[in-house]
Amino acid sequence: MTGTPLVIWHRPEFQGREAELIHPSAIAALAGVTRAAVTNWSNRHADFPAVVAVQGAERYAPRLYVRAEIEAWLPSRARKGRERCEILAEKAYRATRRIRQEEQNIEALTVKLNEANQRLASAREELETLKVQIENLEE
Repeated sequence: MTGTPLVIWHRPEFQGREAELIHPSAIAALAGVTRAAVTNWSNRHADFPAVVAVQGAERYAPRLYVRAEIEAWLPSRARKGRERCEILAEKAYRATRRIRQEEQNIEALTVKLNEANQRLASAREELETLKVQIENLEE
């Protein structure tokens, strides 16, 4: 049986004004974050705009919000987003320093490995020379 999807209105004054509403995926696109970030915002921030309607009766049914309210709320997140950006930039800087240090470690180990290979080659040559000398003595 098909029909129009069930919509549960929490703010009936927006019924018939669906063009003003926005769903979490569109909020994520608008804010430049993931869909999960929007869910976190709605769960963690008491000042996140209220749900207008729920499309369906399932637990994870899409929620709808007033676009204008979301757009008014987002600048408060953008400020915190810049702080997050600064945190991520600092982490990237530290990771870059660790990479450089490990590259230097690899270079130093490569030099030691080459030296060890030269010593090994020299020892092999010496062994071969000694084997020949021993064979000559036995003759």
